[in-house]
Amino acid sequence: MKSAFFLSFAILLLNYTWAIEKRDYSKRSYYTIHTLKPNDRASADLIAQEMGGQIEGQVGELNQYYWLSIPKGSKDVLQHYKKLKRSFDPMVINIQPQIPRRLHKRAPPPVIENKNEEYRLNGETIPLPSLDEPNGFQLVKDALSIKDPGFDRQWHLINRDERGHDVNVTGVWSQGITGKNVVVAILDDGLEMNHPDLQENYFAKGSYDFNDHTDEPKPRLSDDTHGTRCAGEIAAVKNQVCGIGVAYDAKVAGIRILSGDITEADEAAALNYAYQENSIYSCSWGPADSGEVAEAPQGIILDAIKNGINKGRNGTGSIFVFASGNGGAHDDNCNFDGYTNSLYTITVGAIDKQGNHPYYSEKCAAQLVVTYSSGSGGYIYTTDVGDNNCSDRHGGTSAAAPLAAGVFALVLSVRPDLTWRDLQHLCVQSAVPISLHDDDWSKLPSGRMFNHKFGYGVLDAYRIVELAKKFETVRAQTSLEVLSIIDLDNEKQDIPDLTPATSFNGTIEKENAFTTSLSVTQSMLDDVGLGRLEHVTVTVNIEHERRGDLEILLESPHGIISQLASPRQFDKSTEGLKDWTFMTVKHWEEEPVGKWTLRIVDGKHPENTGKFIDWKLTLWGEVVEGFEPKPTQNDQKSNRPNIGVDDFESDQDGVVEDDQPNSQSFLDQQEENKPNKAYIVYAIVSLFMIVSIASTAFITKKYMSSTAQSSYSRPTEEDTFEFDNLLSDESNNDDDEELDFNDDTINEFQVNEINHDRQAVH
Repeated sequence: MKSAFFLSFAILLLNYTWAIEKRDYSKRSYYTIHTLKPNDRASADLIAQEMGGQIEGQVGELNQYYWLSIPKGSKDVLQHYKKLKRSFDPMVINIQPQIPRRLHKRAPPPVIENKNEEYRLNGETIPLPSLDEPNGFQLVKDALSIKDPGFDRQWHLINRDERGHDVNVTGVWSQGITGKNVVVAILDDGLEMNHPDLQENYFAKGSYDFNDHTDEPKPRLSDDTHGTRCAGEIAAVKNQVCGIGVAYDAKVAGIRILSGDITEADEAAALNYAYQENSIYSCSWGPADSGEVAEAPQGIILDAIKNGINKGRNGTGSIFVFASGNGGAHDDNCNFDGYTNSLYTITVGAIDKQGNHPYYSEKCAAQLVVTYSSGSGGYIYTTDVGDNNCSDRHGGTSAAAPLAAGVFALVLSVRPDLTWRDLQHLCVQSAVPISLHDDDWSKLPSGRMFNHKFGYGVLDAYRIVELAKKFETVRAQTSLEVLSIIDLDNEKQDIPDLTPATSFNGTIEKENAFTTSLSVTQSMLDDVGLGRLEHVTVTVNIEHERRGDLEILLESPHGIISQLASPRQFDKSTEGLKDWTFMTVKHWEEEPVGKWTLRIVDGKHPENTGKFIDWKLTLWGEVVEGFEPKPTQNDQKSNRPNIGVDDFESDQDGVVEDDQPNSQSFLDQQEENKPNKAYIVYAIVSLFMIVSIASTAFITKKYMSSTAQSSYSRPTEEDTFEFDNLLSDESNNDDDEELDFNDDTINEFQVNEINHDRQAVH
């Protein structure tokens, strides 16, 4: 009995030893045997014997699995098993090789001290108290872990005095959406990167000083404060200094361009600087806001903007945010600024802490949205230049644009895949109409509302972020051009003067204004695959002795009127409008088929007259799904939809890009309508070639029979940037000749529902 006991004990010990012994994979190959019956060691041993190996015990607690080891270089176990499988079928299910691999260690998560971070990681929303509760504002700060002393003064983030007049961002923060992984570049006068409010979020790789050509865009002049203040609005961190940014976990880069003279090449480089890392470019600058200039980016600068929207952010497009301008008191209109009336940018105007339109904020048909800035006794509280310094006097549309840029950073932190046009659609669909007593509000066929002072309304952080979460990115952009017909017998047409007899106190009879119309048919839209309408641009050539007298209106087939140009009392220019492009977003998603009418109202100074030359209407929008362009004879480029980066140019020299003196209403109709003339031309050319060949043969024969020497001389060919001072209202522009280098180039919210849901504490 004792002998049997010791024998059993020895066998168990041997099995245990094999099971825990370290395996030598350099000398042996290992497999597992899965037996049909539990504890069937006999079957496992039989297979091991057949394979020339040995069983090394059970696999853990799995009583149907055994370790099998075979010396390296032995017979192929699996192939051999396949041959013997029929014999083993009653006993074994399978044999599997066991090859060592590295498992990735899952380290224990850090202890979360920050309650907000824990909510975010759990995908939960921080419950926020109401401001109506006793000590409600302090409870909100506590819930969001906000200890910045200046936060109490940041009414644009939480407005306790004028409830609802803020960016409505607390409901976004409570979800842990704070701008992470998004970089906003501030193109301005420098950035105080060592300020405690900005140091942690400063993005050096995306920063550069184009004024002094150094890596660090530090403020160097006494008035280099603007860029730092804008940066604080966007990404001032949560700490115990000043206030916080609307996207306080976003990164900010400083690109210094406004502290001195700068070439167009440097400006172009600045607009594309680090454009794979810098997602958004906040631009609070432009031509002088004096109400007397019409300036637009051209040449290399325009190409840089196009390059940004085509290639920036890995092809989804750089987001260019521009302030509408502070020339409202000078009757300035942002449609005379080629940066703000560009379809490639997002133009942002200002409203004050009470939701009113401040006197300085320019209006125009190109303005998408507004957001909060100075006015009605309120200013934007933000970071300032100097150690721990803060500013309580930041304002103008200069402050509105970076606030919008910060909101867009929140959007991209949730949906980094959104394109530059997606952001524009989101603005249109989520903006909230405000100050509804203003008589310029129009109800649009889309069901939305638009105002030249407010665009589609005020930017609402919560609404746009929620909409972005489920937003379906738009398809490619296409465009349709329709050209006016020039009467060669009467190339220029008089613009009637409508100045009332009682001057400015009278009523201008706009129905008697000069009008010209162009028609759009469904077949035209089908030819370019244009589906959903987005931007509409109008390029005009008008002569006038006092440009500021003119008001230019565009009326759509549905009777919606965009004010492309408003009268400007200080614009005394005699240059008129040479190939100037206006833009409007008022017709977004409107059905474009029908007659579009341009109305030119001249009703200020009867002694100053003008003439109309021509105009071009361009419709821009989303290509229809499944569109396949039709090939044409005259232009290989038309085999694809226009992407919208070649035709939106202003040429101050007055050269029309298409240069067709007798253009018809639709580009491709020119050749299609002239088949007979084409055959005549081909016949003449063929006859000429036959005669030429015969003549050449005769002349060659005569030449070869002579001994005269021939010689030839190889023909030879002899083969500026215009600087716009963006700082001073007294800047003068040189009319230098410029070389032209052209590349070949969630539910939808009902915007008219004014009483929108305010989240969290609102």
